[in-house]
Amino acid sequence: MLSVSDIKKIRNMKIFESKYFNPILMCLCFLFGIYSIIFYGDRVVDNEWGIMLHNLIYDGILSIRTVDGVPVPNAFMPPLYPYFLYVVKKIFPTSDAYVFIIQFLQLNMYLFSIIILYRTLKIFYSKSISNLGSAIFGLYPLYIYSLSQVSSITLQVLLIVIFLYYFIRLFKFYKFKYLIIFSICSGLLILLRGEFFIFVIFSICFLLIKNRNLKILILSLFFIILTISPYLIRNLIIFDTIVITKSGGYNLLKGNNPQAKVEGKRMLGNEIRIAPEIEVDLKKLKASDKYDLYVDKIFLNQALKNIKKEPLRYIYLYFKKAISFILIDFESSYPNYYSVLNILPKLLISISALISMFYLASFRINLYNYFILYYFLNIGLFSFFFILPRYSLSLLPIQIILSMYLFKKLKLL
Repeated sequence: MLSVSDIKKIRNMKIFESKYFNPILMCLCFLFGIYSIIFYGDRVVDNEWGIMLHNLIYDGILSIRTVDGVPVPNAFMPPLYPYFLYVVKKIFPTSDAYVFIIQFLQLNMYLFSIIILYRTLKIFYSKSISNLGSAIFGLYPLYIYSLSQVSSITLQVLLIVIFLYYFIRLFKFYKFKYLIIFSICSGLLILLRGEFFIFVIFSICFLLIKNRNLKILILSLFFIILTISPYLIRNLIIFDTIVITKSGGYNLLKGNNPQAKVEGKRMLGNEIRIAPEIEVDLKKLKASDKYDLYVDKIFLNQALKNIKKEPLRYIYLYFKKAISFILIDFESSYPNYYSVLNILPKLLISISALISMFYLASFRINLYNYFILYYFLNIGLFSFFFILPRYSLSLLPIQIILSMYLFKKLKLL
């Protein structure tokens, strides 16, 4: 056990104030990232990303489903990450190292996100606390592992960190440059995760309450719509409706079926096995441009039937999901989920963030309360309408920003 004098000695070493700290941290993160890619990285693009990439390359259509041998237009999956995979493939069409190139780009996203988070922390905390926060973020084992996977989560975390940084800048002082970057980043996040429009609207409303400046609202919405407009126009032409994704029924059924656990139940290609009641309705559907819309409606109706039939069961499940999101999932089936390298950091950062929220919560319109509300809005949305994400990293930047307040409060650095 460390004594009080030992802790004081460590604190007096000024490790986190050294001018060499950030360069050393970035080198360590780069090396750990390369290690993760080599030993744990994906070797092929499979599952939904593989399907969408294949259909983009060979059929020229963004599609995740093939009906009667015909790819039907996608309405389920947001387009940003599939197009990212596609553009890289077009640039390196014959490369045997295609997946490694994807991972190397994600490694750079990961490193850049550490820099942006450090700058974000510096707005609130001292250099030493900011260095500690960026170290926790950069060396977070799940984050290092995720960059080696063909998954949108690394891009998502980077965009969220940029989004938060420029939201804070706008909150403190209006600049047109901040507004442009915040709005474009908001649009990209919506194209990456369809439900993110809820957090964008929440954030803009929070800015409006703080600044009472309608110009920010109007301009931000303009640039967000401009960013997502190509995909909106595509969907209007194909589906006769303005929508980014139409997957509410799909997500609701994943988390509200008799087999569902906290992490839901993977449904892609297995919908009839998970919900046999929908087999007749699905078999009636023929290949058409609006196939995904019809399918999602069938999923939504079945999910609502399940909830009405056993409401108490699903209410109980919602609370289990919330607790699992905040702390840990005690029934996870993901490989290595219970590794100490995953569980220990997750528990420590979650608990420290919750303690900080206890100190910070108030009825004021300030940035700390924005973070707290953003945090619980995420948990509420995923707990009640979706499932526990495979990677809970989307909340890590918020948790670290809040957790560092505890170090400040306790004067540990």
